[in-house]
Amino acid sequence: MKEKYINLNPFITIIVSILIVLVLVITSYKFFIKSFEDLESQQNRKNLSSILDIMNKKLSYIDAIINDYAKWDDTYNFINNKSDDYIYENFREGTNTLEDLKIEFIIFTNLKNEIIFTSTIDNKYYKENNHLVENILDEYSQSKDFVTIYKENVKDNKDLSKNKFYLVKRAISNSDNSAKTNGYIYAGKLISDSTFNSIKNVFSEVKINEDTYLNNDITLQSQYLKNVKVKISVNETCSCLENTIQIYDDKNNYSMSLITQNKRTLIQEGKTTIFYYNLILSIFVFIVLFLIFRNQRLLQTYNRELENKVNEAVTTLREKDKLLFQQSKLASMGEMIGNIAHQWRQPLNILSLLIQKIEIKYQTNSLDEKTLNEIVDKSKLLTNNMSETIEDFMNFFNPKQNDELFDIDDILEKTLNLFHARNNLCKLSISNNLTSNNKLRGSKNGLIQVVLNLLSNASDSMKDIDECKIDLILEEDEKNLYILVKDYGLGIKEEILERIFEPYFTTKFKSHGIGIGLYMCKMVIEENMKGSIVAQNDKVGATFKITIPYI
Repeated sequence: MKEKYINLNPFITIIVSILIVLVLVITSYKFFIKSFEDLESQQNRKNLSSILDIMNKKLSYIDAIINDYAKWDDTYNFINNKSDDYIYENFREGTNTLEDLKIEFIIFTNLKNEIIFTSTIDNKYYKENNHLVENILDEYSQSKDFVTIYKENVKDNKDLSKNKFYLVKRAISNSDNSAKTNGYIYAGKLISDSTFNSIKNVFSEVKINEDTYLNNDITLQSQYLKNVKVKISVNETCSCLENTIQIYDDKNNYSMSLITQNKRTLIQEGKTTIFYYNLILSIFVFIVLFLIFRNQRLLQTYNRELENKVNEAVTTLREKDKLLFQQSKLASMGEMIGNIAHQWRQPLNILSLLIQKIEIKYQTNSLDEKTLNEIVDKSKLLTNNMSETIEDFMNFFNPKQNDELFDIDDILEKTLNLFHARNNLCKLSISNNLTSNNKLRGSKNGLIQVVLNLLSNASDSMKDIDECKIDLILEEDEKNLYILVKDYGLGIKEEILERIFEPYFTTKFKSHGIGIGLYMCKMVIEENMKGSIVAQNDKVGATFKITIPYI
C-alpha cells in the first residue's frame, strides 16, 4: 500500500513548527517555574517556622526553670526574710548554679520592685554593663509574667550579637499556689552562637542585622514569639533566597533582626528540569510534525519512548526522595546521643559512689570480701545496663531488634536487679498473678527500660517522704498482659496529668532524671509492643498501667 504525504510548503512548515515550539516552551516555563517557586516558598515557610521552634525551645527551657524556682516554698520565704541560707544553698560564691541551669543572670525582686538578690555568670559583658539589671527592671517592672526576646540599648556596641537576650519574668508564690504573689524572678540568657549554629542547620547563612522594613511579606506567630515579621527577597549576587526576620518583644517593641540565606537549589533544579522537559517537548513536536509527513505508526513508537523517559524521570525523583529521607534519619542522631547521655547520668553517679565506698571501706579497714563482691556485682550490672542502653537506642527504630519473642519472666528479674542496683531506699512489693505461659512479641530491652523508668520515677516522686514504697503488679486476661506500677507519693498534678506523655514535657531537670522518659516509654509500648500506657491518680499516689496484647 502506498504511503500518503501531506503536501505543505517546507518553509512555512518550519516557521509554524518553530512558532509552536516557542509558544509551548514559554507556556511550560511559566507554568512549571511558578510551581517550583510555590514549593520554594512553602519550604522557606517551614524553615522560618523551624527558626521560631529553635528560639521557642530556648525560651521554654528557661521558662520551665524559672517556674520551678518561682513555685518553691524556699523562694517564697526568701523574699520575705532574705535568708542567707537560701543564697548559700543555691547561689553561693564558687558554685556553678547558673552555668548548670544554662542561664546567665537571675534577679529576685519584691512587689516594690526592690532587688532582693542578683546573680550573674562570671562574664566580661556583665562586668562592663552593670546597668543591665537596672534597665530590665525599669522597662519591665510594671509588666506581669512574660517570656520574650529582649534587646538592651547599649551605646557604641559594635558587636550586634552581644545585647540580645532570652528574657523570662515569673511571679513568686508557694508550691501549691495558695499564697499571694510576693515578688518576681527575672532570668535571661544571651542569644549565643549555639542558637545561630542551630539555625545554620536550616539556612546556609545567618547573620544579625538591625534593618527594619515597614512593608513585610508575612507575619508569623508562635508559642512565645507573638509578632515576627519577615521580608522575603531574592539576592541576585549570591543567587539566594533572603529573609529579613524582625522579632518584636511582648510589648511589640522591636528587638532584633536576622538575615538568613539559602541557595535557590530548588529553582535551579527546576530550571534544569524544565530545560530538559522543554528540550524533550521540542524534539517531540518536531518529530510529530515530521511524522505527519512520514508515518503515523512511528508516532506511536515515539510516544512509547517518551513515556519511558517520563518513567525514568519519576524513578530518579523517587530515588532523591529516599536520599532526603536518609538524611532526615541522620539528623536525628544528635537527639539519640542526647538521650544516651540522659540515661548514663545516674548510673555514672552510682558508680562514682560505689568507688568512693570502696575507698572509705579500705581506709577504715572494713573492706571485706562480701562487701567487695557486692560492689563489683552492682558495678557490673550498671556497666552492662549502660552498654545495653547504647544498643537499645541504636536499634530503637530497627524492626528486627524490635520484633523479639519472649516471656515476661525474661525481663522481670533483670529489671528488678537493675532497679535495686540503682535504688536501695525504696521497698518494692511485687504481686505476680500470672498463671499462663503466654508469649510477648516486640522489644524486650525496650520493655525493660520502660518498667525500669516507671519504677525510678515512682521512687523520685517519694524522695521527700519518710517511707518509700512501690507496688509492682502483674495481671492478665485471655488477650492481654497488664503491668501496674503504683507509688504512694503526692500523685500527679491534675493540670499536667494529660501532658506527661508529650515530648519535651518534664517537671524536673534532665540532670535529675533517669530512664528513657515518659514520651519514649509511650513510643516503645505503642510502636514496638502494640500496646498502651496510661496514668491516673489514686487516693494515695499515682498508678501507671501498661497493657500489652499477647501474640
